[in-house]
Amino acid sequence: MRFLRLLSTAVILTTCFILPDSAAFAAAKKYINPIWGGDRLDWCFSWSAGCGKQAADAFCKAKGFDNAQGFSQAPDIGAVTPTRLISTGAVCDQNFCDGFSFIDCVSAAPTQQTFTKPKFKGNRLDWCFSWSAGCGEQAASAWCKSKGFAKASAWAMASDIGAVSPTRLIGTGAVCDQPFCDGFKWLVCQK
Repeated sequence: MRFLRLLSTAVILTTCFILPDSAAFAAAKKYINPIWGGDRLDWCFSWSAGCGKQAADAFCKAKGFDNAQGFSQAPDIGAVTPTRLISTGAVCDQNFCDGFSFIDCVSAAPTQQTFTKPKFKGNRLDWCFSWSAGCGEQAASAWCKSKGFAKASAWAMASDIGAVSPTRLIGTGAVCDQPFCDGFKWLVCQK
């Protein structure tokens, strides 16, 4: 079960960080009648303490999110639907036991994003800003800025791709379609 939780977290993180040519976004999920250890999640983190926000945040963190953005109480459900404390796993099966009717879990937008084979105006992004000038960092940062980021923080060159995948200079818009034209394998844009 722990492996599946880690795998699902990895999938969420991969989705957030490796989506070529898309804007950064926040991950979110709504849990209706959230379950913990086979029972409804109790409204409190531990007996009569940390009720509401603390319990909701702990649940979201256990599911791989940063915190709870919203939640709602399901009052007096314990006798019909027992609740379980997230802190200790203790079960409450009395009339007065409260649970959650829903929890909205969220993670903040990533501060960086990786782009594979970035394109500029329909062609692979050229390694240089203009002919043989501003290669690497300047071209990468200009492209990241055009996507709403502050700068490029890492990149890798794709050598001699122009004949197969023409590249376009971000500084001038000129296309390079010769075998010696270089582009980017990937680049990381930073907020």
